[in-house]
Parts: sequence; C-alpha cells; structure tokens
Amino acid sequence: MHQKRLSVNVFYPMKKKVKERFVVSPRPGPHRKEESIPLLSLLRDVLGYCDSAKEARHIVKSGKVMVDGKVRKDHKYPVGIFDVIEIPEIKRSFRMVPGKKWLGLVEIDDQDLKLCKIKDKRIIKGGRLQLSLHDGKTLITKRGEYATGDSVLISLPKLEIKKHIKRDKDSMCLLTKGNNRGKIGRLKGIRKTHGSKPNLASVEVDQKKVDVPEDFVFIIGDKDPAIKMSD
Repeated sequence: MHQKRLSVNVFYPMKKKVKERFVVSPRPGPHRKEESIPLLSLLRDVLGYCDSAKEARHIVKSGKVMVDGKVRKDHKYPVGIFDVIEIPEIKRSFRMVPGKKWLGLVEIDDQDLKLCKIKDKRIIKGGRLQLSLHDGKTLITKRGEYATGDSVLISLPKLEIKKHIKRDKDSMCLLTKGNNRGKIGRLKGIRKTHGSKPNLASVEVDQKKVDVPEDFVFIIGDKDPAIKMSD
C-alpha cells in the first residue's frame, strides 16, 4: 500500500515537497505503523543511498541491509525506535532514535547491542521467565527482579541480556511521545491513577518536572545512557 508523501506521519524525517508524490506504507510488524519507517523510505528518502523506489527494492531484496543483526529482504519492513540498521557492504551502522519532530539516525559502532523496554512478563513452563519487549521480541531467562517498564541491554543477534536497567527513581529516561518527545530526563516517580486513566510518570526535563503517561517513558540508563544516543 502507498500513501501520499504529504500525509505521512511525523516520524518520517524527510522532505515532503519533492518530486515523488507517494511513499511506501510500512508492513505490519514489530513496530506500529505510526511509529516506524519502511526500509525503502529509509534508504531512499532518509539516507539518500538511492534515487528511486526500484533501486531501494533491489538493495533490500539483494540482502544488503540488516536490522538487529538479521538480513531483511522486505522493502516494507518497519524500522522503529532503537532498531539497529547495518549495511555491511559500506561498513556503516545506524541506530534509530526519536527526536523532537521525527525518528532520526545516529551512526554507531556498537551495532551488536540494542536497548529494549520490557512491555510484559510471565512465568512459563519450567519456572522460567518470558519477557516481551517493545519491538516484538521475546526473551526467556531465569526468574529475577525484572519488572514491566524496566529496560534490558541485549546482544545482537543472539539476544542475550547484557545488562538490566531498573525503572528506579533518578534513572535516566527518554520521552518517546508527547510534547517533550526526544528529550532526556530523570525519572522522579510513578503515580498510580484510578479507572481507565494511565499511570503518570514524573520526569525532570530541562530543570523542570513534567507529568506524562508512564508509557511515554523509556529507561535508557542509570547515570548515563547505556547506548550511543547522538552524534
């Protein structure tokens, strides 16, 4: 499915007033449509590695692009927050990070690491723990002090947990949605709410406190970010 360039969501970091009228819509996958960019648009419109959709499709279908350590040959594959994109042929790797206006790319050399948010957890057969992550991945691990809202630093492509970062007071966090999207702050607490309203997180950003739905908060480190976040 295609859509007009002028109607694409704000996560697309591309110019809208150019010759091409349409962009490719991302296929259903690990990230929501409104929070991701298809590989074709990433190569052509964001990185500028090709001039046409045909060239972008050829690059992807030739197996020249990897996402999170795996070759992806679907040009509509959705790329979202903290995904790692590798192009081995030119020896360049990038991480998708949210900014104030859109998803952006940061060139990295730690492409074997990814930071993921724990969205859910449950006990499975054998008493082991299954963690469901923000990008659709699932991890099976020994039972521990993992909690929804915590983050884990994992290796790619083996998906081994290298570090567990708890959602504690004064943890460093990234706001992924809302008016403060893309800003980094310190978590000061979570306030439980009643009824259907979401719990609120109090975050210190730019030397002032803001209250946001707790789902907007992505823990990225204790004192410093666990991954490279900017150039």
